[in-house]
Amino acid sequence: MAVADETVLMLNQKLGTHIETWDIDVALCHGKYAQHKCRPVIVKFVRRQTKIEIMKRAKLLTGTGIFINEDLTKINTEVLASLRLKEPELV
Repeated sequence: MAVADETVLMLNQKLGTHIETWDIDVALCHGKYAQHKCRPVIVKFVRRQTKIEIMKRAKLLTGTGIFINEDLTKINTEVLASLRLKEPELV
């Protein structure tokens, strides 16, 4: 099974979304393969709205060991973290 197919299956099961494989532009595993270890998956969606819907539902994964994060530069990560501290209801 391809990475995109597994990603779609997991997102639909865990988040209750209704996305299809064609909603994903690129999905690839990141890092070196190691037996019995999970690697991070980087996913690029075809539409920005799909990404926004997934990010809004990411809170449903709390306690599952699955995390969804944006792939940001170091400086943008710091800006987002400081904004979350100052205005948590906006982020």
